[in-house]
Amino acid sequence: MPTANRSRPAAVGSGVDPAQLAAVWRRAHEARARLLADPNTTACRLWHGDADGIDGLVIEKLGDVLIAQLHEQRLALEESVIRGLCVRAAEELGARAVYRKVFPRERSQARERLARALTDPTPWWGRAAEPEFPVLENGMRLLVRPYDGYSTGLFLEQRDNRQRVRTLARGRRVLNAFAYTCGFTVAATLGGAAEVVSLDLSKRFLEWGRRNLAANGLAAAGHTFICDEIFAYYRRARRQERRFDLIILDPPTFARAKRPRRAFSIARDLEALTTGALELLDSGGDLLISTNHRGTTPAHLERTVSAAASSLGRPLASVERLPLPEDFRGDPDYAKAMLARVG
Repeated sequence: MPTANRSRPAAVGSGVDPAQLAAVWRRAHEARARLLADPNTTACRLWHGDADGIDGLVIEKLGDVLIAQLHEQRLALEESVIRGLCVRAAEELGARAVYRKVFPRERSQARERLARALTDPTPWWGRAAEPEFPVLENGMRLLVRPYDGYSTGLFLEQRDNRQRVRTLARGRRVLNAFAYTCGFTVAATLGGAAEVVSLDLSKRFLEWGRRNLAANGLAAAGHTFICDEIFAYYRRARRQERRFDLIILDPPTFARAKRPRRAFSIARDLEALTTGALELLDSGGDLLISTNHRGTTPAHLERTVSAAASSLGRPLASVERLPLPEDFRGDPDYAKAMLARVG
C-alpha cells in the first residue's frame, strides 16, 4: 500500500510518450488503491493535477462517472492525449461515462458557450448519466450532478472532515455555515446531533441539502435551513441568544450576497468570520474551519483563530491541524483545515 505522503512524480510535458503516461497513471491509481477498494466510498479524486504529474488536469470519480477538469492556463498536455488517459481510466475502473469541464483562461468572454457545455448531458466518452444520482462516502449517500455547471455538489477534499463531524456531533447543537449541499449536515445528523442549522446564500443548494437528508432516510425534523449571509446570521443568532456546540466554517474564497448587498472575501473577512463563530460557541465547543484559499497558510489560519479567541477572552483548550485526504496529498497549499476547542 502506498504511503500517505507520497513523493511528487516527475511532471509530464507535451512530448510525453505512451509508456511514460501509462507509468504516471499507474502510480496515481496505485496511490488510491485503498479508496478504490472501499465498497463504502465510491467517490474520490483520481488525479490531482501537478501533484500526480500532469499540471492543469483533475479527474474525479463519482460512482461510475468520471469528471475531467481541464484548466487551460496550466494544462500540460493536448486534449486528445488527456481524453485517451480518461478513457483508459474509465475502462479500467468500469466507468460508464467521462464528462469534461473546461476552465478557460478568461471565463467572462465565453460565458454563454461554457453554460451550454457544462449543462450538456452528452458525455465526452461513454453513455449519458442521469442528471442526479447518489455516491457513497463512508456509507453516507450524497447526491451529485455531473452536468450542472462546474461544481457537482460534492467537495471531495472534505471527506475526512465530514467523518470527523460525524464522530463529534452526538447530542450537540451544530451550525453548518456555508452549507452548500449540506454534506456536513448529513454527517452531523447521522452522528446523532441534537439540532443542525444549515446556512447558505443559495436556496437551490439548501433544497439539494434536503434531498441529501432524504437520500439517507433522515427526516427534516430537528433541522433548520436558513438562506442568509453569514454576518447577518451572526447578528440574528446573538439577538436570539443562540448557542452551539459545534460550528463548521467552510467558506468560499469569494462570494457576493444580494441582500444585504455585500461581497465576502476570505482574505479580508477571516478574522471577523472566526470571531463571530467563537461568540456563538458554548464552553467545550468545537470550531472546524477550512479554506481552499492558497494564500492562507495553516499557520495564518491558526494565528487568526487564536487571535479571535484571545480578543473575546476565550482561551482555546486545543488546536489541531487536519490533514488532507490521501487522494489530495502532494499539494499542501490546496486546502487547509483546523479543529479548535474552546475552553
